[in-house]
Amino acid sequence: MATRSHQGYEFDFDADGNDYGPLASPTERLIRSQHLSASINPQPWSTGICACFNDMKSCCLGLWCPCILFGRNVEVLEGRPWTGPCLMHALLLSVAAGIGYSLTHGTLLGLLVSCVPCYACGYRKILRTKYNLEDAPCGDFLTHLCCHQCALCQEYREIYDKLNTDSEFSLVPPSSQTMEGHLP
Repeated sequence: MATRSHQGYEFDFDADGNDYGPLASPTERLIRSQHLSASINPQPWSTGICACFNDMKSCCLGLWCPCILFGRNVEVLEGRPWTGPCLMHALLLSVAAGIGYSLTHGTLLGLLVSCVPCYACGYRKILRTKYNLEDAPCGDFLTHLCCHQCALCQEYREIYDKLNTDSEFSLVPPSSQTMEGHLP
């Protein structure tokens, strides 16, 4: 149970009433609310890292506009607009690529672009924690460093697979609507 203090911060308490401290974000609240006992037996991903062609929409978006796909994934995970994470991803990618190319004439481009996997791997960990997924094919950072676009596509497929199979979060269209009682 969370309560608000006089300063507007939200605090959480354990069963004995001890204060955990301020909860910084919805993501932190989500991670704290997960049961740690489930992480003993992590589940496999619904699709492999190289199964991009299973969903051509995410494949094309991940290949040509990975920042948009990343933003959409964060939007579902954290419930905030996709534009902020998308812009941060694009900014990190373009600035790192520009600096890497200009300073080394392209030699260390991949090394300097590694700040993007640093940013993206945190959200992969949130996704794995939320759905109790195994740390595969390798650690979150290495997965994004070596196969960034493939990792984004895999995360997208996993999120929407879970949304479509979980009855609590399934997408249901509105019922048909009619205009009644407004005849002249």
